Amino acid sequence: MHGSVIEGFLEQVARRGSWFGGGSVAALGAAMAAALLEKLITDAATARRLKRIRRRCVALIDHDAATFSRAIAATRTGRRRDFTRALKRATEVPYQVFADAHAIRAIGRATRQAIKPRFQSDVRCAVALAEAAARSSETLIRTNLTWLKDRAYTAHMSRRLRKACRPHVG
Repeated sequence: MHGSVIEGFLEQVARRGSWFGGGSVAALGAAMAAALLEKLITDAATARRLKRIRRRCVALIDHDAATFSRAIAATRTGRRRDFTRALKRATEVPYQVFADAHAIRAIGRATRQAIKPRFQSDVRCAVALAEAAARSSETLIRTNLTWLKDRAYTAHMSRRLRKACRPHVG
């Protein structure tokens, strides 16, 4: 994969001043977890769901960088209202990754019984990637909430996070 798209992305993440950071990396992790499970799933509806999640997470890689750069740009204007609005939009990206990662994790755990023992390592790897994406996303969300200092929005987002932890498998 030398010189691949993945290598290019990693170079972007590693570049000082790049907007590709934790949110983009978490989205990539969730997308990889979904792809790994997708090839093992025999139920067509669940496979389609994983494919939708994978594609959404891939799109969130760029979207995270764009929305967070707008939030940072808003800090430079000195207008708190613009910053608040931009950071709330930026918080929606890791929230979506968080919700998708929990859905992937639930699917992976439910799938373990149906997968042959020789493929269990791929299922466990997918679940671990999904858990890492969820934890990373939650860290970003909590950091943004602290930065926002908006109690009502924090309570609203906390309810959404709890609800996302209980996704439907099917």
